[in-house]
Amino acid sequence: MRYTRMVSCGLLALVLASSTALSQAQTVPTVNPASAQTSGAGEGEVLIKENLFTVSPALETELSNDNAVPVQLQFNAQPNTTEAVDISGITAEGFTRKVSVNGEEIAQVVVTRLKKDADFVGLEADNFTSQFGVDSNRLLPTTAISVNGDEAEFVQAVARLSASEETKPEEELEDKENTVEDDTSVDEAGGSGGENPVAGGYETPERLEQEEEEEREPNVTYNVTTDGCEPQIDFVSGIVRQTSLSQTLEDGVVTETDACAPNGVVFPIQKNFEACEDIVDRDGLVATPQYTSLYNDDRGARFDLAACQPDASMFYVINEDFDACSPDLDFGGEEVTVFSQLSYRGRGGKKVIVSECDASDKVFQMEREYGVCGDFVDMKSGVAQAQYSLFYVDGTSSRHKVSECMPDADKSYEIVEKQNCTFDFDFDQGMAIVNTSLTYLNGDSIEVSVRECAPSETIDPIQMTADTGNCTMRHDFGAGTSSEMAMWTYVHEGQLFQASPCITTDTTYTHSRVFEKNGIDVCTPIVDLAKGQAARQYRTEITVNGREEVIAGCQPDESAMLGIDATTDGCEDVASFDHDLIAGVSYGRERFFYNVPGRGRVYVTGCQTNQQTFPHSIEPNGWKYYDANLRAQQLVDVSINVNGSPYTIATSYLQPGTSEIAYSFLRNQDDPDYAKRYYSGCNEMVPTNRTKLYTRPDSTTYSVSSGAGAVLNNGDKCQRVNQNRRVENWGVKIWLGGEGTIKFRTDSGTKTFTLKRHQDERHYDIRGGNPQYLSYSGGGRCGIYPMHQDQTRTKVTYPDGKVTYTSWQGTKEILGPQHGC
Repeated sequence: MRYTRMVSCGLLALVLASSTALSQAQTVPTVNPASAQTSGAGEGEVLIKENLFTVSPALETELSNDNAVPVQLQFNAQPNTTEAVDISGITAEGFTRKVSVNGEEIAQVVVTRLKKDADFVGLEADNFTSQFGVDSNRLLPTTAISVNGDEAEFVQAVARLSASEETKPEEELEDKENTVEDDTSVDEAGGSGGENPVAGGYETPERLEQEEEEEREPNVTYNVTTDGCEPQIDFVSGIVRQTSLSQTLEDGVVTETDACAPNGVVFPIQKNFEACEDIVDRDGLVATPQYTSLYNDDRGARFDLAACQPDASMFYVINEDFDACSPDLDFGGEEVTVFSQLSYRGRGGKKVIVSECDASDKVFQMEREYGVCGDFVDMKSGVAQAQYSLFYVDGTSSRHKVSECMPDADKSYEIVEKQNCTFDFDFDQGMAIVNTSLTYLNGDSIEVSVRECAPSETIDPIQMTADTGNCTMRHDFGAGTSSEMAMWTYVHEGQLFQASPCITTDTTYTHSRVFEKNGIDVCTPIVDLAKGQAARQYRTEITVNGREEVIAGCQPDESAMLGIDATTDGCEDVASFDHDLIAGVSYGRERFFYNVPGRGRVYVTGCQTNQQTFPHSIEPNGWKYYDANLRAQQLVDVSINVNGSPYTIATSYLQPGTSEIAYSFLRNQDDPDYAKRYYSGCNEMVPTNRTKLYTRPDSTTYSVSSGAGAVLNNGDKCQRVNQNRRVENWGVKIWLGGEGTIKFRTDSGTKTFTLKRHQDERHYDIRGGNPQYLSYSGGGRCGIYPMHQDQTRTKVTYPDGKVTYTSWQGTKEILGPQHGC
């Protein structure tokens, strides 16, 4: 009895080519609803179990990158199922191929059916797969293949094979397979493989009604066991074949016992090199490894087969290793005596020592090398010395270093102080700190820096001067004081340098209200014409070095004013404010008025600077570029806030003392030069012009021409045109309606198709091969349909005018009218 599921080679090739690594509990689409139900997965899914069973090839099998190759498989151990299953006498079949993934060779295996004697059960090809790395083009019988699969489908298949053994009828059904005579075997579906009349339709036989006891047939059962059977040892193939015997029991009593025979389970013979010592031939400088033979059965039990014996297939060369020994170094005489060791690399690359280090007759002179060591710097003594290391060259012209760097007292260089650094400033003490670096000239007259910029230990700080001549005062009318501002300067090597912009000092001046001088009002009184009163005015002054300075114009004295008010109405134009960019403040403006009854407001002054100050806000805005030098300076916007609204008083203003910032190299940019393009085959190649791109501090880009760049591939410029044709009588379709035989001649030989009397009508196809009708014999009916094929190819025209064509490919098949045989 057989249970099978037909799987085409094309599908197997597709499964093998697209197989990916499976993980435990991975789900894949299924085409067998029954399998999905028994697997416990959701509808339309099967549950794939990792390492469901392990098999190995029964025979050495060639791997192919182009086609799926059939492979016979045998179980190595008990399957990894939840409940134990009996796989006695069961083998597996499938297909294998090899693919390349990212330079790695991967073997892929799919298991398509289980087999026991002449019976088999088909498996879903995409439900039982394995893939693993290989380094050869063959699968050996010792290759263990771990297969991931649907546990439920596997258990059901094993059960069906076991059930078929118990319920097999006494007489075999008549073989009804179709036969096709000649050198090409063709079945009714146009493919290879035998029929399985009960595939997928297995049912448990109904229990027969118990007959009367005097007529009861004995209960016959079968038992397969390995007890009493010795395994077969095959050292040539490197495997051990497990053997078992079959027993027939009637009512539990053994009535027949078969001889022990291999049951399809094999165990690889293993070599244990660790238990044996290598044979060492010091005279021949050769070491030979030894091993013991053993194998492990499916229960994990170990069985030793042979004691230590030399492995004639390999040997290890004993080498004289000079690098393994430290030479004797005589630094006084600058001589090196070399020692050597005898050793070889054993199994697994392990180093085995044959003899320890012994002195040789090789003596070499040491040499000095200066280029590999940095100079020795003694900051305390102000001297740098050149350093050298010692080395020697052995008999193979190999160079060996024997000492670290050592100073040479005969090559000393004086360390000098160099003024190539910027100054630091201590405004509290009024000092400019001189920074210097320490350098020396080495033996190649190259300047070497031993200390970066730091305060000089030999040059005293320079006294700075606070110069107020170019600075204004900073007035705080709310506090009633004015602060002196000064610019710090210093003289270095006869030249005057600025250390800071104008900044406030600790010198302040108190504001004074001045109404009169020498009995005369300094300001014209404000007269209230409506009431006939006058209010005195004053102006604000400070005394600097015994000299009065007016810092605010005439303002009325509030204590003597009658209805006189100040307002900024008409004076809101910020452009008319007094802006002191150096002091960092702006001063508002106002005018004064009184109200005349019936006339309204009367202004008694024009807009003038008042006591309201507005501190300056600084915001970066743009850069001043120096593209030739690849540098830029930051520009700023200066603004004030008036009644909650910002107002810019200076745009893109360069503050004194602003430092320069270097550009950053971004990349090289290649621009196509289509005027110089040329062709390479179908591809258009375009030369480019290279430009160096720099990023300014504001992230804008500056470019500089830099010659020729890389050549660009501008793509395929060939023109392609499809050409079509029809090939008449390319093939033939044959119909047989009764017993008979028909023959055709093709380019590959004669093809014969036969239909027997008890068979139904059949159709057969011959595609390609220039079929020619030869003969028909028989009493049945026969029909022939000529088959034509539409074909296409592509004409390729290159940019240089050259023309090529692809091969003709079939696109469509057309049947002609039927004619008799």
